[in-house]
Amino acid sequence: MVKLNRHTAREKAVQSLYQLINGIDNFESESAIAFALEAGNDPDSGIEGEVDPYLLQIVKGVNQNRMAIDKMIEDYLTKGWSLDRIASIDLTILRLAFYEVAFMEENVVPAKVAVNEAIELSKTFSDDKSRKFISGVLAKLLENQA
Repeated sequence: MVKLNRHTAREKAVQSLYQLINGIDNFESESAIAFALEAGNDPDSGIEGEVDPYLLQIVKGVNQNRMAIDKMIEDYLTKGWSLDRIASIDLTILRLAFYEVAFMEENVVPAKVAVNEAIELSKTFSDDKSRKFISGVLAKLLENQA
């Protein structure tokens, strides 16, 4: 098994969850993960072997708890915002962060680490405006955690 570092696992989770949110080829969690690990359309840069347990845990966890996570995210949006206004990739990043903060033990993933990782993911997958939006929502989440 190829053991991914947590940052790479989160990147692959975002790629997997994005496929699931958009219903590409009616993927299931495992298929979406396999596609992300194969590097999508660039298999030469992919990762082979058994799926990293952390990657599988966070993809399945977000997918299985999506309704509860979405409700939590809605609670932190400013007036005039709704989930359907958020870009799919940004929503995917928020879902992952909220999952790690709300559903994982603090000693496994500290809330500040989950938030910092989400902001880093937004730098990779989104633009500066989206990064600021994600950062603002997650700052409110951290304030509530304190």
